[in-house]
Amino acid sequence: MKPGIGKQYLVFGAGLFFTAAGISLITKAGLGTSPVTSPAYVLSMLCPLTLGMATFLNNLVMFFGQVVLLKGRMPLSQLLQIPATFVFSLFIDLVTQGLSLFHPASYGSRLGLLLMGCVVMGFGIALEVLADVLILPGEGIVKTISQVFRWKFSKVKTTFDLSLVALAVLLSFVGLGHIAGVREGTVIAAAIVGSIAGFFKKRLAFISV
Repeated sequence: MKPGIGKQYLVFGAGLFFTAAGISLITKAGLGTSPVTSPAYVLSMLCPLTLGMATFLNNLVMFFGQVVLLKGRMPLSQLLQIPATFVFSLFIDLVTQGLSLFHPASYGSRLGLLLMGCVVMGFGIALEVLADVLILPGEGIVKTISQVFRWKFSKVKTTFDLSLVALAVLLSFVGLGHIAGVREGTVIAAAIVGSIAGFFKKRLAFISV
């Protein structure tokens, strides 16, 4: 084990918590959830599953997608994506439960909660990136597709997120008769979370040393 690896995993764990908290705050705002969470959100409305449980199942599908694409060449260290996803999903449910008594009424308060969630989520993503020890399946599948087909990562990420939103729209329309989980908040989160993560990544660069 290389020096400092314990610290990096602690940073990664903190990143998981803040990212999960950001997702919970964004969802609680009721203006649509984040793109990567949208199918899980709809699934939690269609089945007796919490958002965390649905997120775990959604990420398992993405994990096995990596296994199939890599044809057995997946590094053993990436098997840790499964327990990391379990912890991440648990954090989502814990924070969501903690927010259960909080009900923002006005549109302004909901928008403020959404923006707070975006900041918290961006902070968490920055910590995960700086830890540089593991990635969650949502990012892992994008990275794998990019490597296997030699497509630009940013284009794969954009296409993948749009595909998840389209899937959420389809599932909710078919299963619920209306669109759920995809609103202006989804667009706002997609537009600003990456920039927020980049802002924090630059200012917390010392963590990766």
